Amino acid sequence: MTILNTEELLLAEGWEKRNAPSQGFLTNMVEAAKLFNDGMKRGNPFKKAMLSEALTRGDFNIYLGAAFDREMLAKYEDLTPEWQKLARATTVKDFKPKTFVDLFGGRGALDEVKEGAEYKERNKDAAKYELAVKKFGNLFKLTWELIVNDDLDGLTQLPADLAQGAIETEDKAAFEAFVSAAGPKADFFKSANGNAVDNKPLTRANLQAAYVAISKRKDKNGNPSRVANSKMQLVVPAALMFEAEQLVSTPTIPNPEGGSGMIPNPLAGKFTVVVSDYLTVVNTSAKADTTWYLLPAPTASRPALVVAKLRGQENPDIRVKADQGQRLTGGAISPEEGSFGDDTIAYRGRHVVGAGTLDPMLTYASTGS
Repeated sequence: MTILNTEELLLAEGWEKRNAPSQGFLTNMVEAAKLFNDGMKRGNPFKKAMLSEALTRGDFNIYLGAAFDREMLAKYEDLTPEWQKLARATTVKDFKPKTFVDLFGGRGALDEVKEGAEYKERNKDAAKYELAVKKFGNLFKLTWELIVNDDLDGLTQLPADLAQGAIETEDKAAFEAFVSAAGPKADFFKSANGNAVDNKPLTRANLQAAYVAISKRKDKNGNPSRVANSKMQLVVPAALMFEAEQLVSTPTIPNPEGGSGMIPNPLAGKFTVVVSDYLTVVNTSAKADTTWYLLPAPTASRPALVVAKLRGQENPDIRVKADQGQRLTGGAISPEEGSFGDDTIAYRGRHVVGAGTLDPMLTYASTGS
């Protein structure tokens, strides 16, 4: 089993220039990846024994950890998180809450200015939305017993597992921003925001009514929502997937007036269906399978969700703990003795991400019953 593409992987896209390691470090990292690959191939006990011995050396684990980090990044970049269909991406410089300010006073139509008259001052009412990132991570340990038993299959999955774990962390944070265990989050979907939770099932008539309701909303200056300028996201759990697709993807529908023939589907082209398993992961209520949402696209002028990464730390990070120690006599540590503290080789994955809600104007939620 091979998971590392050695030189091709490590040298891709100018990696060595971006990270600027020494040539010796890069060479050792490539050699570590080669040795790992050779050791994972079946039918070669000599290579596997060399790998087992190398795994007990601190320097080898540093180089192999760097190779894992690059492999994990490649896998992470190949995955598409669900939140990208719903939330706008941003970065923050630290762990302090970041404030988004929406100045309502600047959006209204300008006042007429008569000849020789002074310009009227416009009031600026600001709405503030706060967002902060958090640190997530875990340790992954390869035990001395695994090395002795030559059972390293779990280690081969480490980069892929960490990459998938980082994506899951991002999605979980994004969906928890607007979904709670009880359903649509009450501090976002509420009467004060004009988007209080409804109880209508997902039907053609109810979806159309929700769209019309959003289109009638106005901000504090009386400006329209302009929902038609942004393709809405119809966000549903897997249980509503087929109903949602049928409602918005069918180009024609039976004439609702009862006449013969078909007419164009008025809902076609106005929605993108987003089917999310995370809706029922976060929402554990009895109505989780019938709850549906309307959210604006991430590119809308009034985004509803935002996901933030820490600037300079946008990607997950893998590090290795190399603490084999040394003998008091100066002798080399034998391959069988593992790390100083607990006979393990520990790899740590870390990811920093946060999510929050922004403008509720183009949003709708219904529990479906």
